[in-house]
Amino acid sequence: MVGFDSSEISSEAQYKLAVGSVTPRPIALVTTLGPQGPNAAPFSFFNVISSDPVMLMFSAGDKSSGAKDTVRNIQANAEFVVHIVSDAIKEAMNICAVDYPSEVNEIERAGFTALPSVRVKPPRIAEAPVAMECRLVQITTIGRKPYHVVIGEVVYFHFHEGIVNDQFHVDVGAINPIGRLAGKSGYTRITDRFDMPRIPLK
Repeated sequence: MVGFDSSEISSEAQYKLAVGSVTPRPIALVTTLGPQGPNAAPFSFFNVISSDPVMLMFSAGDKSSGAKDTVRNIQANAEFVVHIVSDAIKEAMNICAVDYPSEVNEIERAGFTALPSVRVKPPRIAEAPVAMECRLVQITTIGRKPYHVVIGEVVYFHFHEGIVNDQFHVDVGAINPIGRLAGKSGYTRITDRFDMPRIPLK
């Protein structure tokens, strides 16, 4: 095997190794509310981290001028909405990934439809198959190049019709999510799935 000592390679090289290896990564399209209106941005350092209560996390690096609008808005208002990105909305999500000035409403720019949330103030996106309203639990800043790890508790779930059955089972095929790969433009679909039951050794 080829090995690399992280203390002997650059942070850029470490980043390439990490994002090229930890794939596919789910994408959180996060909406927040700031002093100049709504904001939407995607993050692929994202996952569910607790089940009782359900908590989600995403991590956001700084831009050159400091913390991103998403992080600053959550620091100020302690609320946000996480949307799962489906194949159907990937182009609109990609528009939200651009680093716009704070006054730009990415929801409108991307052609999304904003809907009122139930338990939090930031709007949700009608076109997203899943939206999870969250209240902030904590933000932890880590690393030499600061990343802000945002943890939120889900206080309300939204699903498009036909995704969840009466047993609360979610049809991932109906969501049709995409995942993030390495590079500025790498993504994947879940077009090849399989089941593998857990069988204990005797």
